[in-house]
Amino acid sequence: MADLWGHLQEYYSVHGSDAVYVANVFYKTTTVIKHLGGSDNGIPSCTLSRTNAEIFLRDALLRYQLKVEIWAQSSAAGKGAATSSWTMKCSASPGNLQAMEDILFASSEAPEMSIIMAVSVRVRGGEKSLGIAFLDASQREIGVCEFVDNDAYSILESLLIQLSVKECLIKGTVETKDHELLQIRTLLQRCNVVVTDTKPSMFSTSDLEQDLNRLLGGENSVATRAEFELKEGMASTAALIEYLSLLSDEGNFGNYTLFQYRLSQFMKLDAAAVAALNLAPSSNDAIFMHTKPTGYNKTMSLQGLLDRCKTAQGSRLLGQWLKQPLLDIAEIRERQDMVQVFFDDMGLRES
Repeated sequence: MADLWGHLQEYYSVHGSDAVYVANVFYKTTTVIKHLGGSDNGIPSCTLSRTNAEIFLRDALLRYQLKVEIWAQSSAAGKGAATSSWTMKCSASPGNLQAMEDILFASSEAPEMSIIMAVSVRVRGGEKSLGIAFLDASQREIGVCEFVDNDAYSILESLLIQLSVKECLIKGTVETKDHELLQIRTLLQRCNVVVTDTKPSMFSTSDLEQDLNRLLGGENSVATRAEFELKEGMASTAALIEYLSLLSDEGNFGNYTLFQYRLSQFMKLDAAAVAALNLAPSSNDAIFMHTKPTGYNKTMSLQGLLDRCKTAQGSRLLGQWLKQPLLDIAEIRERQDMVQVFFDDMGLRES
């Protein structure tokens, strides 16, 4: 869903069917709706203060997983009179929050990472080869991997869970009759991941080498790196770069890192296992709504029970660890040793 917003000085206006949605979901009443034109047949409209807009936008993007656009009104000189026009100021989606971070988190920290993924599929001789790229804009990291999946796409499902993916780009549209894309779309929806349809041309790698060189910086070309050999993964990387318009911001140049994600380092958990084990809070729990869980809500999930972190970064790391159980015994013992140091040294722990 794309909401059409008007940013008018100290408040926001929302119109049409979106105004009805805001009235029902946010205000819980339709009495806030006014009709432009002065009659009941006019366009429904309602307004939100800046504070209410921040609250609703956080819910819309993080809880209800909607896509949002904010439009600004600008005045221009017309023929003998001033005329007004609307231009899109910014847009955001669950996996791409950067343009609205100032609004969303003006009074709070980001509750969790906003991971966006792109998937490229190649089928040869009945073998399904997937190329994955995912990006965390807050950390300026791009991860890539390739693997052969089964008919149920269980490895992809496990990866979605491990990374807590919010949005995924796929080649095609709802009308595309490709059987594999239909299966992946169904999987994404089951995992509560927003599906974003894209043109196949976005997965073109014709300019990817120079684009990545600008984002990564350094003296050596990305073409010399092992990650660049992952052709399907690179196609997905190209789609992310274009969708997020990374090259339009010079502040990104030389500040991104690229790495190959190792699937074998974590235990595979599917959506059913995470739900059955009650590892993470649901979208309705207090922790999701940017508040610390208390009382009954605190015991609703393992993360809610364990989370006594002082910062949002700590809570995000804890949630990430719970969804990514380690398999390497040496890494497990290293993590345990770090916990033991803080447990034994009260002075260090207090400081």
